[in-house]
Formats: sequence, C-alpha cells, structure tokens
Amino acid sequence: MTDRGRTVDLGPLDRATLTLLSHALSSDQRSVYLGLPRGRHDLAVLVGIYLQLIRRGAALTGGPSCPVPDGPVVVVGLRTNVTVRLAQLAIGRQNLSQALRMQRIRGDGRVVDLQGKITRAVDSPSGLFYLNTALGRPSLGTSVGTVVIDRTSMANDQSWERALAWASEHDAARVVAVADLGTQPGSSRAWTQWPWTPALRTDVRHTLGHRPAYGPLTSNALLAHRPAAAPSAAVYRHEQLAELYRTVVAGVVAARRIHTSEPWPQPTADAVSLLNLLWCSWGSIGRQDAWQVLMGRGTGARALARSVSRGTLEGRAGPWGLFRETQWPDLRRGVLDLYELLYDDNPRRDLLLALIDWARADRAGVPVLVRTRSRSAAAAVAEELADALGGDADSLLLAPRPGPAGGGAGALHVMPYTERLAWDASPRLELHLGVPSTLRTGVLFSGAADEHVAVVEQSEYTWLERSVGRALHGWHEQIRQSAAVLRLGEVPEPATPALPVAYGPVDLSGPSPAPDDSPQRDSRLTLDLSALFEDYDASARAIGTPAAPDRGATAVAADGPVPATAVLTEPDGAVLWLRSDEQVDVLIGQRYARVPVTALTPGSRLLRARGDGQSRLHDRLVMVIHDSAEVTAMDTMIGYFRQAITAVHEQRGSWPNVLTALKNLGSEVSSWQAVSKWADGSVIAPEDPQDIHRVALLARDTRLTAGGTWQRLARMAEELRRLHRALGHTAAAAMSEAARGTEGPALRQLKTLCSGIDVSEVLEEFDLVVVRRVGGQKSVSTTVLGRVPGPRSASSSPQEAP
Repeated sequence: MTDRGRTVDLGPLDRATLTLLSHALSSDQRSVYLGLPRGRHDLAVLVGIYLQLIRRGAALTGGPSCPVPDGPVVVVGLRTNVTVRLAQLAIGRQNLSQALRMQRIRGDGRVVDLQGKITRAVDSPSGLFYLNTALGRPSLGTSVGTVVIDRTSMANDQSWERALAWASEHDAARVVAVADLGTQPGSSRAWTQWPWTPALRTDVRHTLGHRPAYGPLTSNALLAHRPAAAPSAAVYRHEQLAELYRTVVAGVVAARRIHTSEPWPQPTADAVSLLNLLWCSWGSIGRQDAWQVLMGRGTGARALARSVSRGTLEGRAGPWGLFRETQWPDLRRGVLDLYELLYDDNPRRDLLLALIDWARADRAGVPVLVRTRSRSAAAAVAEELADALGGDADSLLLAPRPGPAGGGAGALHVMPYTERLAWDASPRLELHLGVPSTLRTGVLFSGAADEHVAVVEQSEYTWLERSVGRALHGWHEQIRQSAAVLRLGEVPEPATPALPVAYGPVDLSGPSPAPDDSPQRDSRLTLDLSALFEDYDASARAIGTPAAPDRGATAVAADGPVPATAVLTEPDGAVLWLRSDEQVDVLIGQRYARVPVTALTPGSRLLRARGDGQSRLHDRLVMVIHDSAEVTAMDTMIGYFRQAITAVHEQRGSWPNVLTALKNLGSEVSSWQAVSKWADGSVIAPEDPQDIHRVALLARDTRLTAGGTWQRLARMAEELRRLHRALGHTAAAAMSEAARGTEGPALRQLKTLCSGIDVSEVLEEFDLVVVRRVGGQKSVSTTVLGRVPGPRSASSSPQEAP
C-alpha cells in the first residue's frame, strides 16, 4: 500500500490493532470500540481497507470462514475532500477503486468511484464505501455488512449518534468505531472496548520495537518515544485566588443541591459562567472579552459581572429564597472579588511567561504548544505572548509543521483544543492551562505531543490527580473485560503512577518556596469539579465543527432549548427549524447574501447544509483552499481590523465623525453606514486597501501597520470577496452540475477560483430549497436545528410542526 507514492510501513501497533480487530470479529463481537490517543489520522480508513482485503483474500483463496460479514464495508466520517484523499492511496499500482472497489457515497444515495463513474449502491454488494457525514444520512437502498465509524473526525456526540443511527437503518451486521482515548461509546450497543493506554503502548514498544513514522495511515508515531505513564503538573500557589475559588465553589455546590422545576435564577447562572471564564483566563480580562465578542463566543466577563452585581434574586421563594438569604451573598461577593483580582493584573500571565522560559531552557529546541479552551481564548493568549515576547500573534496561532523542523527550535504555538494535530514522532511539549473538563481528559494523553504538562493551582492538584487516576482505572477495567471476552489471558494490575511535578510549586503571592517543596493535597476541596460545572461550561459543551469550531454567539449547551422559527420549504413540503436570532445564506437573483431568519419570505432561495458540517458554503470553500491554521490566522487579522475600527469609533464618538477622520486622510468611502458595517462584520473589509491602512493609523494599531499586515489583510479580503461574488453567479448552476455528476461551466469557474480543486463534493453537502412559508416561533432542542425531520404534506402548516 502506498500513500502519495510512498510505501506505508505498518508498524507493531498497527499490526496489533488489526489483529485484535480480526480476532474480535471472528469471536462474533458485533460492536468494537478502539480508543487511540487524540490526534489527526486516517486509522479508520486503514481499518476499512484491511477488512476489505480480508474479504477479497478469502474470496480469492477459498480459505476458512471470513470474519467480515457479507455486504458493503462503509467507512463513515466527517472530512473535507474525501475523493482527493482517497485518490492519494493505492494498492500496488492500482488506485482503491480498481483494487478494492472503493467508492464514495453521494448525497442522493448513489455511489461514485475515483474515476467519476456513478452507480447504485445495490450494484456493489461487496464494495468499500466512504460516507462523509456532511452529506447527511443518505439511504443506500440496501443493507450493509460492516460500518467503520471515524469518531475522531466528529465534533460532538450528536454526530456520533447519527452515524450509529445510519448504521442501524442499514442493518449493519458489525460496527467498528475508531475513537479518541477517553471518549465513551454510550449504552446503545454492547461494546467490546480496547483503549490503547500508555501502559499497553509501552508493552508493545518494549516487546515488538517500533518503526519509522510516516503519514496518517499508521500509528508508528505513537511508539517513537516511550509513552509517559501520566501527564506532569506545573503547580502554582496564590492564597487569595484559591480562597475566592473555594468560596465560589461552595456557593455553586449549594445551588446544585436545589432540585426544583424552576430554572436557575439568571444571576446565579451568570455567576457560574463568569467563574468559568475567569478560571480560563491567563491574561487581560478586557482583551479576552474583546476576542470573546469578536469571535461570537457569547457574553463577556464584564457583562456577566454586571449581571451578577445587580442580581438580588428578589421574588424567589422556597429553596431559592433560602439560598438568597444564606449562600448567594458569599457566592456573589466571591465571584466579583475574583473578577476584580484578575481584571487589571492577572498573576497567571507572569506564570505562563515563566513556564515558557523554563521550557525553552529545560527542553531546549523542543516546540512548545499552549492549549486553550476556545479559539477566542487562543487569540487572547497569543496577543499577550506576542506583546511580551515580540513577534506576531497571528504567527503564534499557526499550527506547528510535522517532523523534526516543527516550526524551528524553541518554536511557540497557541491553539484551542478544537484544533487537532497529526501524531508526530518529533519531541513536542504541550502546556494545558488548567484541568481539562471530564469531556476532555483524553487531551492529557494526546499523541500530538510526547510530553503534557497541566498548569494548576495548588487546590486543583487533587482534582487533576483524581481525574487522571479515574481515567486510567476505567481504561484498565475496559481492557480487563475485553480480554476476558476475547480469551486473551490475564491482564496484570497496573501501578497507579503519582503525577510528577515538572515545575514548581511557585507562590505567585509571595516568595518562591524551596525547589523540593511538593504540592499538598487540599482537603478542603474534595469535590469533583468537572461534574460540578459540566452543565454550565459552555466552552466544553458548545456545539461546533472542525470547519467552524466557533459557530457564533448562538453556541449553546448541547441539550438546551432555543427559540426557533419553522420554515416550510419546497419541493417536498419539509419543515426546517432555524434559530430565530441567526442569519442564513440565500441567493437573491445573482447575489449570494446572508440575511436574518426573520427576513426570509415566500420564494426565498435558501442554502442549507445537509449533514454534520452545518457551516456556510462560502466558509466550506475557504476551508478547501486553506488549511484550518491559515483560516485561524485569517480570522485573527480580520479581528484586528474590527478591533481597530471599533477603537476609532470609541475615540471619535460617532460613525459620522469616523467618516470625517477617514476623509481627512484621503478616503473616498461613501457613507458612515458603510464604515459601521466594517465593525459589525457584515462587510469583510474595505474594498480600498488604503482604508485598512487609514483605520490602522487612526487607531494607532501597530499590529496592522507593522510587517505589512494590512496589505496581507487587503489581499485576503479581495480573495474572499471574489469567491463571494462568484457564488452569487454560479452556486445554483454549480449545485445542479454536481448533482448530475458532470462538470459544466459553473463548476469549472468555481474550480478555478478554488486553486484548481474540484469542489463538486463540497457542493453536494448543501441543498438549495425554496421557502414556501415562514411560521411562528417556539423553543426546540438544538439537536433539530437546521435539520429536516421528514417530508410533510403540502397542506401542513409550519405552526403545526412538532
């Protein structure tokens, strides 16, 4: 097998995984769940190829019974440009279509091979298919044999559940899941689980050795270094910070003990949200607030603090009335004092700078990656570090290159957890700012770095230790149970490692302690904080996708009801629920535009994402042209410009005054309304590049004036505008051509704009529907937003929709 012309050398861990899988299927295990260290890889594709090879080999040799059941093998995942990726793989001198009957499932349920030939799925009963979940859940019209689900490509549990539902709808005889270490499959099936823990990987490396790492089809990079048994800790102390934290936590514990049908009082819920924001901040709260709003991550710390400050809980009776009198005063005062402590001079900023200096000295030449909970937090931290260390914040947000170069010796990167990195054999250090939530414990064992250090306050150390211990114990139990089912013999009890302290403890409020001073377990904080804040931690619970990890200000808890508008669409009379305060993509004549849901009228032509992508067509095409790290840098530069024009508005007092100042510098912009659109994001950037420069000069923003940043922003904005205009002229025709499977003039025009990349597969991810009627509003679960529950009769009314 070759990948991009280079032989894929499967190593010991690959062989162990595939042998285990074959053994499990031979033992009549119907559902197998493989847990691998977090990273970006194509192991699910490898598993699909392996199962197809087993079946083809058995058919050719007439050997013993084949463990792979009859029916197509289907690999299911969410990814960009499936066809391009599959075309890079070959068996011998044949591509996968020729060698293994590999075909991609289209949005209409038919299949297409790598030469572009479209056929019915029922005509390939022993084929190997790939389903991109961005296409929704197309029906094949036939049952399937084995479904391999790439859960690592899916951003949330809903996508995983829809993939399982698709497998059930097609009567899959076997389901194999390739998932991140630390995720749970749920109870819908009886799963045989096998997590590749650090201890197991150490055994494989010690017994079978390791092979050179190459490409995403192998797990060789995971054995390049001896896996660490557990992450390390960098411990700091700040007595006032810890005391306020304990006070607030005690108040939240008391609130969670209240079990009534009433919703939480808004000030109390805002206090929890404020605590989450503050505890995730590692620099200026004001700067974090600015990025929080610019990237649409919801309410900032200042607004939350205002709500908490004014909150009295008046009018509440019963348990909440008692809470108001007993716990609310301390909770309110504690979270506001924490806000004041961190707002002007966050002591953890200096700690982060000291940690980077330590890493560069103690891990000389090793790239350092700082992980944050959201893209807005990453942008804020990158700005802090750029100000302190020099350089450009946007360059810090670029992903490290794989391999020994890795961005250069001592390179520094800042990335959110939503950004996956490929497994890498080269040394790399990841700094985790705080204890990850239970939803993300697996990031501390990620395969993207060989060393992980969690930066925690003294009182969090016990929490970190328990989280890691619970994860390791749970994985061992899964291995022990699966080994018994598969008759693999006894599994020795692992030694529970103590978490090593790689740095500190250091006292941020006083003189540093002796170097051998070890962290003390805080007996006053024996709570499972991950469970405590699970329902309220929006940064962990928000719905997002790899293509658009920040869905906007509307990101909400996964199960929370939201106001939605029912839209009856043509041609099938399907009812579509759209969030009432969002904007949607429409085609108006030959113009591609974005309008509020409330502005939709009968006859509007609406562009709707079919499946799990749930992003804009324009944004998906940008992701085809640029990788996710480049898109992050683009967002950052646009954010700089919006901050600059907002700063000019604050200085001048009104938009007409801003227009006057720009005209004094030679601008020819027509109206102050046009200028205001630069700030709210409805216009990407000024069409005249010099206006970007003029805004930067008025704001005295060196981030835009230095290093040619404003020229880069102007070139990038022109590229985005060109694509935007082309979509208005070609989207409808290009989508029709993609549905027919023929490349016409519209597809060719888009292909030219997208650097010669075939975008027909991306267009299949979207439907163009006509609005028949816009109905009323009601609260619905976020799981049904943007999805069609099923065709309805033409006589049904949106108001009657469930």
